[in-house]
Amino acid sequence: MELQSGDESLLPYIKQTLLLGLELDSAQRGTPAIAEPKPRRQSLSQRLGFQSAEHKSPSENGDAGQQFSDTASEVDDTNKRTASPKPVSPPQPSQSPAPGPRQRTAKIECAEVCGNDVYIGTSNGLLVHYTLETAEVESKQPPENFKVRTVDLKLGGKRVEQVIAFPALCRLVVLCGSTVVFYSLPELRQVSNSSMPTIKGVSCISYDERIQRSIAKSAILCVARMHEIHIYRISADLKLEQEIAIESSVASICMYGSYVCLADTETYKILDLTRIRTASLEEGQLVLLPTQQPRQDPETGKIIRPPRPRTLVVGPNEFMFLTSSGDDATLGVIVTAMGEALRGTLQFATYPKSVVYDEPYVIAVFGNGQVDVYDTRSPEQTVVQSFFGSPDIPDGQRPRKVLMVSGTHISTSISRPEAIDTSEANGSPNMDLASMFNPQNLHQHTTSDLDTTLWTEALGTSVHWRRELLGDSDALDSRRTNAVLNRWISASLVLLGFDSLYVLAPQPQLLRVESLIRNQRIEEAVVAVEAALAADASLSAGSEEISYCFQMMGMVCLKNMLLDDALQHFRRGFLDPRALLYLFPDYLDYLGQLLVPFGRISMAASLRQIFYEIGDAKRLVERAAMQLAGDNSEQKEMLLSTLHANTLEMLERYFEYCRMQMQQDDQPFAPDAVPIIDTALVRLYAANMQHDKLCALIQAPNNIVSDLACEYFMSVQQYYYCSLIYKAQGEVAKTLDIWRRILQDEWKSEQFGGISEYLVYLETLKDQQVLLSEYYWLIEFDVGASLQVLGYLSDASVASMDADKVIQTIQRVGDDQLLRAFIERLIAASHDRATHYMTYLLKVYVRQIRDFYLLDNSEARTRKNSLETSYKCAQADDMSLTFRAFLRSIRNRDEGTHLRAQLVEILAAQPPSYDPQEVLKCIEGEAKSFMITEQAILLVVLNRAERAVNLLVEYGDYAEAELLLLRPAALISLARLNPSMEPPEDAKSDDGACSWEVGTVSSNVVKLLRMYLAFSESDDDMSARLVSSMLSRYASMIPLSVLDEMPAHWPYVLVEPFVCFHLQQLTHCEQASSVKHHISHARAVNKHAEYMDALKNHDRVTLDYSQTCAKCQKLLGSSAFVYEPETREVKHISCA
Repeated sequence: MELQSGDESLLPYIKQTLLLGLELDSAQRGTPAIAEPKPRRQSLSQRLGFQSAEHKSPSENGDAGQQFSDTASEVDDTNKRTASPKPVSPPQPSQSPAPGPRQRTAKIECAEVCGNDVYIGTSNGLLVHYTLETAEVESKQPPENFKVRTVDLKLGGKRVEQVIAFPALCRLVVLCGSTVVFYSLPELRQVSNSSMPTIKGVSCISYDERIQRSIAKSAILCVARMHEIHIYRISADLKLEQEIAIESSVASICMYGSYVCLADTETYKILDLTRIRTASLEEGQLVLLPTQQPRQDPETGKIIRPPRPRTLVVGPNEFMFLTSSGDDATLGVIVTAMGEALRGTLQFATYPKSVVYDEPYVIAVFGNGQVDVYDTRSPEQTVVQSFFGSPDIPDGQRPRKVLMVSGTHISTSISRPEAIDTSEANGSPNMDLASMFNPQNLHQHTTSDLDTTLWTEALGTSVHWRRELLGDSDALDSRRTNAVLNRWISASLVLLGFDSLYVLAPQPQLLRVESLIRNQRIEEAVVAVEAALAADASLSAGSEEISYCFQMMGMVCLKNMLLDDALQHFRRGFLDPRALLYLFPDYLDYLGQLLVPFGRISMAASLRQIFYEIGDAKRLVERAAMQLAGDNSEQKEMLLSTLHANTLEMLERYFEYCRMQMQQDDQPFAPDAVPIIDTALVRLYAANMQHDKLCALIQAPNNIVSDLACEYFMSVQQYYYCSLIYKAQGEVAKTLDIWRRILQDEWKSEQFGGISEYLVYLETLKDQQVLLSEYYWLIEFDVGASLQVLGYLSDASVASMDADKVIQTIQRVGDDQLLRAFIERLIAASHDRATHYMTYLLKVYVRQIRDFYLLDNSEARTRKNSLETSYKCAQADDMSLTFRAFLRSIRNRDEGTHLRAQLVEILAAQPPSYDPQEVLKCIEGEAKSFMITEQAILLVVLNRAERAVNLLVEYGDYAEAELLLLRPAALISLARLNPSMEPPEDAKSDDGACSWEVGTVSSNVVKLLRMYLAFSESDDDMSARLVSSMLSRYASMIPLSVLDEMPAHWPYVLVEPFVCFHLQQLTHCEQASSVKHHISHARAVNKHAEYMDALKNHDRVTLDYSQTCAKCQKLLGSSAFVYEPETREVKHISCA
């Protein structure tokens, strides 16, 4: 293809050879060679005066060719394949003609192309039908062709002047020897005269160019005869619609709608068919300029005939005609149907032999075979493209005519993805494709340096493209559908040589965009692609051509280290992620056989070549760092690290996008890319330190090839990520093995969550054997953490474990809290040695209570005093409150009260599940003076109730002592813990006291009373209260003689109920009444005197239950007290 200098992507047309070097020798028709050709009758041009008789027609040039037989009416050569095109032989030296007759030659005179069918009219009256394979732009050879048939028109071997095809009507109109004949397509059989009769005496024909011939169901045919013009309608038959008489013969004619532009022997005219039909020829005829007339050569005196005039349609109701002043210069004048020249005039250096219009270009063929393309949109209307300008082109292959045909398609394969045969080295130089991206050979496959032009320089030279790049002309003809991105190109311009046929196709927008991309004009390429998408509704964002453009853009951006732009274009072009991995050798080793060979990845050849040129992304990084850092080595190292990280980040982000696309129903990638994407992302996340993303990927449903990923993580000592993959795949043993090693510091991992993550994972496990094994390991590693795992074990697993071994391990640590938790779990699981472990547990409780209350520190002392003081205060309000009941009410106040309450409950449970003797021994050794209630319970269980009573009284738990000693049958009495102390059912009274063996009960009451009296010296007030209570409740069991044992200073009020009871027992009632009267009177007088004295001497005294005695420092409670106004001290009445 010859192109005008400049950017090839902006040129309007590409040339593609359809047929080359056809042999149209007429001798094959079986006619003998003509010895002496007879003088030919003058042609129509000569008769009309447009060509001199001396001018030879092209058929008389004597070029070598293939002869056709004159006798055969039709030669059917169906399926006969034409031999491969033969190169035209160079001109041979002139030789004397050999004796014998001369031969006539056949040449191509006209042609019509309908898809892949080509109909050729020859100079000797034949129609030849060829069918072609689809031509490809990239191919330097014409497509293979098949000669289908050859038809003799039987018109005296005259040249075929014009053929017009109407494919939708299946009709071919043929002008040959001034006769119009109609043939059916594609079989080329003449239509019967009844429906479409032959038209004779025709000088030229045309059709209404408003229609698109390939789809039109009817057409208007304009036929110029000697002195008249006929307008026919072609459909199923031929119908004459209008007949116009004219004065002169017509040499050229064209039609658009109701207007006909013609050139006769005198002038150029425009006919308005509508006005002529309704009015007259004079009113409907517009005369323009005179046609060129014959002139005399001033030097030779010969008459020079002018060339044949030309008219053509150049737009809706617009026409162009050629005019010359006699010199070489020729003008192409464009006028409207009204005769107005609204557009500029074209200037031709010489008179064109043939000219056509293809919006917005005029294509002209000159006598030397050169083809020029003129742009009618530019003010200068200059030549924008030329073909066949080289003098080396053989004459037989030079164009003689240019025609507008029905149309054909050619294709470009630049965007076609395809795999290559990796067994042959036909790609990059000196490199076998099978090992193209083998890491060892990665830098050996090309010796060409990468393009080092900085991207900013490329943008600096970028300019606004020309308007036709987008194909956005407002008046595009329906034939020109090539402004969209499609590898199929519609072409309707044909160039005719003597023995060759060429097609001029509009420059494919796909090729233009590719040229912009290769020239690094990416922004312009993006605009072109966006415009194509907007213009063509059938073109989707995922189509082959769109994907190819964006893939190319992405690779060019990557080559220039514009990583964000590359990522954006990769996403829009759906670049195969497997191919991108071949630029990263580390990932080739990592993925191994999971990746298919690079040659088997389908992609366009030009895209594959860019991969070859890049080879290794590290080379891009090194080159970019060298350009930016110059000779600064420190800055270069920093840039290398940064750019390498950025490249991996780009790869990571694209693979994330691919993974998201793979989840769609219409995903664009190969199915085997799924595991590659996930497996590559695992390493990318790890390399880019994307911990959260990596964990999320592993934990979500994925297609990671675990063997490859784990092998990589183990090699780079990222053990935690390896364990996550095992965990996600249910490999419990492998997961726990890695975590144990990390916990034991055999392996290092900053990402591992430590013992907490380990425990959380164990909680999710259901395998009791695994949990039990981990518990045994954990009890040695971290006893505290083992408690949590203990809760995950089932009762059966706990009951089956070697508890003694675990206890020994915990004891070495010396943590009773852990030991307690373990033993509690053993007991809850009903271990076969539950009694033994319950005793052990109670000992642990005792030690923990000791540590909580009795350690030698202020906190322990404060807790102990607080507990005892709280009980004393509560007891002062309710003398029937036992310490056990008090513990139950405050058991959740702190850990100590909780432990004591739980210990008391276990000790008081029936039947006992522990060894009381062992527990008592532990308490006496650890907290004898503090844990009185617990000792009392154990003493009762051991049948040592008397000692228990003494301890309770000494401690001050008087209510518990009375229940044990005086009310053994009560439900809350400790006596019920020992069956030997519980009386028979018939001996129980309503209040729980025993009515059997009254003497025993009486002696117990007196015994307890004397015990209360015994500590009157230490706590006189409490003693007085307890004795008074005993005297009032058990008066019948206490003799009056006990009054002699009471302290003399106690007030009478303490014993008044007791005395009154015994006085009632006297037989002399009057004497008893008198005694009671005098006692009551004396008490009243004393109280009144004391009251009056108190009002005079001091104010009211207000106390609370926390007030203590100034002397003994014990709580006053509700006891009688003395207030000393001088010192303002408050004391027990017994301490005053």
